[in-house]
Amino acid sequence: MLKQSNYFFSQKILTFRRYFLKIIFVVGTASVLGCGGTVWKNHGDSCIRISEKPPLRRVINYSDHDLCGRKLSPRTAPNPQTRPQTEKD
Repeated sequence: MLKQSNYFFSQKILTFRRYFLKIIFVVGTASVLGCGGTVWKNHGDSCIRISEKPPLRRVINYSDHDLCGRKLSPRTAPNPQTRPQTEKD
C-alpha cells in the first residue's frame, strides 16, 4: 500500500512540475517578445525606434515596411543616358 501512495504522490509532483514549467515558458516568451510591442515611427524612407536603454538606443530599419505601416516607394526607372553606349558595326 505504501508503494501505491508514493506512486500517486510522485505523479502529482510531476504534474505540478510540468504545469510550473509551462507557466515559466509562457511568461518568458511573453517577456522576450514584449507584450506591448515596440513602437516604430515613420520617418519617410525608414522606420525608427528610439529606446531609453542602451546598447541600441536608436534603431533604424530601411527594409521592413510593415513595422510602421509604410508603403513601398515607387520604383524609378534607370536613366538610359547613364548606360554605356556601344557602337554597332
